[in-house]
Amino acid sequence: MSVHPENTASLQAHPNVTQAAEMLGVSASTISRRGDLVKEMRGERDVVLAPSEVLRLARIYRKRSINDVAQALLERAGESEPGEQIRVQEEIETFFEAHTVADEREELRRLARRLLPAALAREVEEGLDQPARELPDQIEGFVPAGEQD
Repeated sequence: MSVHPENTASLQAHPNVTQAAEMLGVSASTISRRGDLVKEMRGERDVVLAPSEVLRLARIYRKRSINDVAQALLERAGESEPGEQIRVQEEIETFFEAHTVADEREELRRLARRLLPAALAREVEEGLDQPARELPDQIEGFVPAGEQD
């Protein structure tokens, strides 16, 4: 089956591995060595990553805020054609919608049921059913002597 270029999505706005590594705050070799890396070829030699793959890696490495990585992807897409920027923005929004806290709670429940003894899995589920504690308005930390206001 032949693929017609006009029917395929452009990879113009996708960062290559080096650019993605800069966005993530890791080395390009760290990304390249991953066995689970979902990469695409842009031309014969240029390996690129879809925005959703870069965001997935941002969740794994946690060197930079996922919001900062999403912003970097949007800025990179802004250097492309306007249609490309819209596609990247839609892919980012889809990624965030798929990774809500509720979805992650359900995934944790599923994993607990599958991997833990029944009693411990029930304890995890009960903990997830408890309302989250309120975060403090202000956190006070240690201030060395002589540096107090």
